[in-house]
Amino acid sequence: MIVIKEIEPNSLGHKAGFQSGDGIRSINGQQIRDLIDFQVHSAEEALCIEVEREREVYEVDLARTAGENFGLSFEDLKLRRCNNKCVFCFIHQMPDGMRSSLYFEDDDYRLSFLHGSYVTLTNIKDKDIDRIIEQRLSPQYISVHATDPTVRQLMLGRRLPVDILERIERLAANQIEMHAQVVICPGWNDGEHLQRTVSDLCRFYPALRSVALVPVGLTKFRSNLPQLEKVTVEKAREYIAQVRVWGQEFQQELGERVVYAADELFLLNGEYPPEASYYDAFPQMENGIGMVRSFLDTWEKEKGQLGNKIPGGFHLGLVTGKLGQIFMKPIVAELNEIEGLQVDLIALQNDFFGSNITVSGLLSGKDISKYLKNGPWDRVCLPPNCINGEGITLDDMTVDQLQEEAGVALTVGDYDLASCLQRIFSGSVNRLEGRGRQLSELGYYVGRNRQ
Repeated sequence: MIVIKEIEPNSLGHKAGFQSGDGIRSINGQQIRDLIDFQVHSAEEALCIEVEREREVYEVDLARTAGENFGLSFEDLKLRRCNNKCVFCFIHQMPDGMRSSLYFEDDDYRLSFLHGSYVTLTNIKDKDIDRIIEQRLSPQYISVHATDPTVRQLMLGRRLPVDILERIERLAANQIEMHAQVVICPGWNDGEHLQRTVSDLCRFYPALRSVALVPVGLTKFRSNLPQLEKVTVEKAREYIAQVRVWGQEFQQELGERVVYAADELFLLNGEYPPEASYYDAFPQMENGIGMVRSFLDTWEKEKGQLGNKIPGGFHLGLVTGKLGQIFMKPIVAELNEIEGLQVDLIALQNDFFGSNITVSGLLSGKDISKYLKNGPWDRVCLPPNCINGEGITLDDMTVDQLQEEAGVALTVGDYDLASCLQRIFSGSVNRLEGRGRQLSELGYYVGRNRQ
């Protein structure tokens, strides 16, 4: 049963007499366990819905036209907890005292379908795989890390191994689209292990559509955890070179590169991510595979709308993480050519998590406010991925609190920088406009390092 949380006025659900707190038990005789069941079974035009209200059960008969919106929102899914202890899990590398939701380790194939979260497929049963196939819960985003059962068992901190290839093979045989990620931990799953992993996974193309290689993230809070080494510049260069070789081979053989290196690897090596053609259809952009390229291409397309003069003058601050300096400096130089505009690039050191964390999505409110404190700017634009969908930083600060603490006017930007700045300069910006596209409480970066 799922419970209705809110109902849009004048919607089909409102006209049918649903109320907040009503539980939907079944539709046309099919049990409703969650939002996915509701979406699947409410697609028919003639519906008999069994509803529970204050322990009484009754039926509602509805006629629904194709595409008509119910206007119902439901209470959050009861998520499946991860049963692994991954050696690189970001949640295990966080300090105490943060909000409780940040410490919840989900590993739920339903979230993978609904929101693109990465799952290990270690906590599912045959009936779950049956459901994925029957209801076409595709695509699935899978944290693989290694296909050698022993290596994967060690990396996931499991007592017994789980044969990931067996599960991928079954999904592939039933045309379920999949995207895999490998969090590279030097000395654990690179070298010959990475070669085997890529070779094993690409056998399942085109069902398994892409493989993303992303570097492990290590905070200063790794106490009593397995010893891991960060991805150095030399290692990043090695991985990029290998991915290019694989990509060329697969492009010739399959028509797509299939294997892609994360933006971070290129930036660690001091280079721009490749041109858009490298990413084919950008199959894992939310995982940081081509996100920078998309941002840069959007900037080139839209920057003309800013014109060549800001009447009255404007002093702007643009916040980014340390890695962002590489591609943001040329943009800031272009902006400073606009008459009346002064732009400062504010590349923040991550004191909260430690200097090894260099991406903007893991900047804390504490660090942001400290570095911006009573600065000279008319307004400061924050990167969109450091604020979650509810307008809160990783360390539980609202934008209002952050703005008050920093003593500077703030705007949460979006991934179309030119349009965002145009709204700022015209005075029409909403401070929370474009807030971060985070897949979970900790965003894409933490999501991939926790599974």
